[in-house]
Amino acid sequence: MKNWLTQLVGVCAAVFLFSSCEKDEVRVMAQPGNAPTLTASANSVTLVQEDASKNAVTLSWKPGNYGFDAAQTYVIQFDKKDNKFAKPYEYKAGTSTSKTFTVSEINNIMLALGLPTGSEASVEVRVTSNLATNAPSIPVKTQVSGTTTLTGTPYLSFIAYPSIQVPGGYQGWSPATAPFLASPNSNDVYEGYIYMDAASEFKYTVGRSWDVNYGDDGTGSGLAPNGGNIKTSAPGYYKMNVDLGTKKYSVTSTTWAVIGSATAGGWDAETPMTYDAANGVWKVTTTLGAGELKFRANNAWAINMGDNGANGSPDYDGSNIVSPGAGSYTITLDLSKGAGNYSYSISKN
Repeated sequence: MKNWLTQLVGVCAAVFLFSSCEKDEVRVMAQPGNAPTLTASANSVTLVQEDASKNAVTLSWKPGNYGFDAAQTYVIQFDKKDNKFAKPYEYKAGTSTSKTFTVSEINNIMLALGLPTGSEASVEVRVTSNLATNAPSIPVKTQVSGTTTLTGTPYLSFIAYPSIQVPGGYQGWSPATAPFLASPNSNDVYEGYIYMDAASEFKYTVGRSWDVNYGDDGTGSGLAPNGGNIKTSAPGYYKMNVDLGTKKYSVTSTTWAVIGSATAGGWDAETPMTYDAANGVWKVTTTLGAGELKFRANNAWAINMGDNGANGSPDYDGSNIVSPGAGSYTITLDLSKGAGNYSYSISKN
């Protein structure tokens, strides 16, 4: 009898301990809870390069609730509005529950998402949470916060490449205030576009003084130190190329237009743009459809621009620019800031 009772007690104890372990296991299982709650300090940000290092917006959130106390890690996701986070830009926030983004950071995120410069755009933002790596190894679904919207107009960062100035009669022969050509590769090869409101004479200076200057060597395409004045015969918007290594230059008058399957004339007839002298840009307000387009000069393909990076920075002979969809748009082409800093925008009206 004693042995039988002892065995029975042992079995009961084992059952009790087994049951206790099962209950302990249940306690650490994640339970459905609340997702993180996201808050933004602003829903509209002003993006200008001069304020690149200033704070633009602070995103903060309350941790998600997994039914028990455990460390969480967070990822902030950004995507174009209505893209449903199909291809988001992600910022890993670690275990922090807030992040302050600078103007430069928000601008770069918008550019990374392919949003054009110079046009107001909106991005959607959300936070996802997961259990930290030191949490119990149990199956848990990622929790996702609600979405907030952030609006701003991304800019194309200006890069100060080596430059030469173009003083002349059209601007008072002042190297100190003259427009410039830039050398993106820092190799003494310079390019830029200069508007002259009348026929004019000009030279090229290295720096904003006359100490080192170049003019025509008498051939109409070669440069010489302290050479003769270079001349234009009419007002116009001139593409200028200067190679101080070979001492060669060219000056080409240009007018600009858009062309492509998304434009009214398709690929057979271009839509002219108008030069806005006050802002130094080419513009046109026109209707676009689905399809593609490019910029080109002088009703020919010798000088044309697409966009290889879909980032608002045009490239010579670049990829076709995809239309944003059917509607009325103002298209702007800005070539005023020297090679390496050209930009364009397509803004819906």
